[in-house]
Amino acid sequence: HTLLTPHRGTLSSRNYPGTYPNHTACRWRLRAPPGTSLLLAFGDVDLEPSEHCAHSSLLLADPDTGTAYGPYCRDAGPAAPLLVTNSSAVTVLFNSTSHRSGRGLLLSYASSQHPGTHYTQEHVRQERAPEPHLAMCFSVYCPAGCKDIDGDIWGNPSQGYRDTSVLCKAAVHAGVIADELGGQVTLSREKGITLYESAFANGLHSKRGSLSEKRLIFHKAHRLSLPACGDALDVAAFNASSSWHEVDALGQDRAWAAERAALGTTGHSWAAEPGSQGAWLELDLGTRRNVTGIITKGSEPYDYYVMSYRVSSSRDGKNWRPYRGSGGQEDKVFEGNADSHGEVSNAFIPPIIARYIR
Repeated sequence: HTLLTPHRGTLSSRNYPGTYPNHTACRWRLRAPPGTSLLLAFGDVDLEPSEHCAHSSLLLADPDTGTAYGPYCRDAGPAAPLLVTNSSAVTVLFNSTSHRSGRGLLLSYASSQHPGTHYTQEHVRQERAPEPHLAMCFSVYCPAGCKDIDGDIWGNPSQGYRDTSVLCKAAVHAGVIADELGGQVTLSREKGITLYESAFANGLHSKRGSLSEKRLIFHKAHRLSLPACGDALDVAAFNASSSWHEVDALGQDRAWAAERAALGTTGHSWAAEPGSQGAWLELDLGTRRNVTGIITKGSEPYDYYVMSYRVSSSRDGKNWRPYRGSGGQEDKVFEGNADSHGEVSNAFIPPIIARYIR
């Protein structure tokens, strides 16, 4: 996972995020245009700890001035996630001996001439805040397979993530990358909050945690001609393969109709006729929309919920296309709810552009 260009790039140690190999010596030469300086962001430095970083080490060297940064390893990492150098050239040296653990190295860089989305610093004023606080925006490359990395995440896409969360694992939870593919992630590091609520999203459960000084806010890319990601879409009409018409103990009819499927509806929800096979719920969005995800919840008073589901889409309501995700050959099965009260989010990567969703 290495991409080096004159103005920005990303590099990682071999096997990242798996354990890096024994007896490895890697060297990268980062070179920006003359007259500019390099800005480096440490996405992950997880090397097996040892005295003076003897077993595994990361060292950054400026060949022109002789300045060196490091050596770094676990428990002796960089003092800050962003390193601003005064040089247009830096050599990155990564060495390992025999070891048992460690994800290795993930590092991004950009030149001061073209920081782009990689590293920009700006003052952001918040309402009721007497003084502005500093928000640092940066971008890193997350490889595939981050979902199963050891380590915890706190928070959710709407409130942000505690900055001690495993970054790329949080990006999967937030739905900005697919775990099977990885990809570029853009985020900002902003002032922390008091409490990070837990959430289940994209097959990952975040933890409920206390305050931190900083938090991570992920930014989803979207086409300017389409609605911003995160906006709740209005449903013009609901339809279903069948609906359950229950007769309660008092002999009263209770209709579990399709229109009761809207999230936030009080009381009972939609349910298919008991015993029906291949049941489906259909949403008509009124016009063709950009659909970036779905949130499901059970019918809380009755302890009913859907544990897994597939998704199909249509532009005309007649021809349906099953959702398979990025490069998938089989219909994607989404993980649903494990109880009747919690909300579960799943992202569509890539998004679905359609009027009808089943």
